[in-house]
Amino acid sequence: MYSWTLITGDTPVTTDARSFRQSLGTFPTGVCLVTTVSTNSKFEGMTINSFASVSLDPPLILWSIRDDARSADAFICSQHFILSVLAASQQQLALHFARPALDKFAAWKNDFDTGLGGCPRLRGGVATFECTTYSRHQEGDHTILLGRVEHHMRSEAAPLLLHMGQMGSLWDLARR
Repeated sequence: MYSWTLITGDTPVTTDARSFRQSLGTFPTGVCLVTTVSTNSKFEGMTINSFASVSLDPPLILWSIRDDARSADAFICSQHFILSVLAASQQQLALHFARPALDKFAAWKNDFDTGLGGCPRLRGGVATFECTTYSRHQEGDHTILLGRVEHHMRSEAAPLLLHMGQMGSLWDLARR
């Protein structure tokens, strides 16, 4: 566990990783699924909320992966990935892909087809970005992956959101 000191006004406040994570959780974010194929042809996927747009020209997006994540090497070494913004109706899928498992796709194989670079492409998301890995940047305990968007699509579905450790639609989260 680590701690550091924040300065708020004239008063220093010491905080730790848990407190920092709780503060970060006050910012509502979308929930995404990112997929790839490892160098030994194994499908990998994980639920994330670290997605952001970077550039329109060229079309770039980014997300980050914890360096000690089980599938980190697969994503960091891959030349392609697919990022899907999840729909509010896909909360169970998000929870499933957030947990460790040897084959995360077995129970959900009917929800995927094949996309860029042979990566699993989720059907039914709010938006899908099929990317060629553009660059990688190791920062702190994460690697930031930038992808050049080669194909994208979107729907009118309501997005799945994360706020204060709770997932749901905007309507669900507003009622809590």
